[in-house]
Order: sequence, then C-alpha cells, then structure tokens
Amino acid sequence: MIALIITLLLAVTPLTAAAAPPDVMTIVKQMKEIYESSRPSTRQVIITTDGPGGEKTQWIAGQAIKKLPDGKRFLMVILSPESLKGNAFLIQERAGKPNSMWMYLPALRRIRELVPVDVYQHFLDTDFTYADLGFVRLEATYRFLGEEQHARVQAYKIEEVVPQDRAYYSRIVTWVTADSMLPLQRDYYDVAGTLWKAERFEDVATIDGVPTPLHITMHDVQGKTRTEFKIQHVRYDIDVADGLFEPFRLPEVVNAPLWNGYDVRVATEK
Repeated sequence: MIALIITLLLAVTPLTAAAAPPDVMTIVKQMKEIYESSRPSTRQVIITTDGPGGEKTQWIAGQAIKKLPDGKRFLMVILSPESLKGNAFLIQERAGKPNSMWMYLPALRRIRELVPVDVYQHFLDTDFTYADLGFVRLEATYRFLGEEQHARVQAYKIEEVVPQDRAYYSRIVTWVTADSMLPLQRDYYDVAGTLWKAERFEDVATIDGVPTPLHITMHDVQGKTRTEFKIQHVRYDIDVADGLFEPFRLPEVVNAPLWNGYDVRVATEK
C-alpha cells in the first residue's frame, strides 16, 4: 500500500527542473564590466614577440582607459624603442556600432582612421590585430556552450559567431571564470573553422579593488609565433584629461606626464 502511494505521488508530482543555464548576454555584460572597468586607469605594457625562429622583439607602451559620455576610450602609445616612439592607437566605443579606431605614425606625420578592412591588420607586427585590442562588442551574436573546468577553474564557455559578410575569424570561443567573471582564454578560429590563435589572461591581481590580469598572451598556433603583454604600474581612479582621447591629440600623447616614471629601456638596450 505504501509503495503504491509513493508511486502515485511520483506520477503526479513534477520532477525538480534542472537549473536553467545562465543567460549568455548577462555573462558577456558582466565580463565586459569587470575586465573593461569604467574607472579611469593607466598602465605600462611591455610587449614581447617570439618569432617562429626564436627571435625576440620588444616594445614599451603606455595605456590609458577612460569612460566618456559617449562611451569608453582606449589609448596606447609606444614609448620605446626610439625608432617607434610616438606611434599611437586610439579606440572609441560606440553603442550599437563597431568601434572607431585611429592610428598615428610619426614617420608619416599623419592621423588615419581605420576602415573596417584595416582593423584586422597586425598591431606592430605582433600576433594581435587592432580588432583584437578593441572593446567587447555587445551588439555581436553570442551562444552559451556550457559550464566546465578549464585551466583548473570553473568557467562558462561562450561563443561569438562572426557574420559571413565581414568574417576574418569564423567564430571566437571565450572561457569566463565563474567566480570573478574575468576572461580566462579566448580562441580564434579561421574561416575554415580551424583554431588559429589562443589568447590567455593570467596572473590576476586585485589593484584598487579591481581584479586585473597582468599577463596576456596571444599564441598563433598556425604560424607558431607568440606575443606577450606584461602589464605593470596599474593605477585606477587617476585623473586623465578627456582631451587626451581625441584623435587630433595623437601626435602629442607620447609627451603626456602620465608616462613619467616608467622604465622605457627595451631588452635589446639593456
């Protein structure tokens, strides 16, 4: 009799539903807010490339990031070696639209806005394109691929599907740590669907209350090259003038006092 009652209860009582997967856009927005903090900041970046034959090249750059009324802006300027000093790159985030990008080359004394075909050129012959350095795009199409252990931590796996009409990558797969919501790894696939590049975000330190990856690498698994960004002297809530992020100011940003105190000797000069 008791067994019959239990059987009937199971028949009429709905099974507990499995927990719904996280909303993919919630993950993307949280990752964007954590990784691209809205608080103004500056930092020094040591950029090192390893060529296919083992040769190394190094640059020192200054970065500044700030949220303005029309969106976030990202500035990078090369401080050394002397031959490339003053090369500058600016990104402006635009809501619902692709990022706007400008570059300044002292050798040409010219400020140039990058058109869509230009943004996939390699930044200083590194493994990063200009687009790779841009802000996370909320207008892109994302899919939730699951939750799993990745690099020994629990992570959400998401995919950005790139439209065929502007495909340089066919898709980009990102692992986002479930606790900090920082990006952990980002894999880029070519138009044939083969893994092309793997970007990793490591050595996270909490600076002024902001979790910040201090070591970012991009590995071209097809070309067998690698680029490393080593990040130092990070400062948040620093007073950065809005005018520094205007395209017409790019020729002079190398002389901004923000970079004072940085060690700008590259490895080949030591």
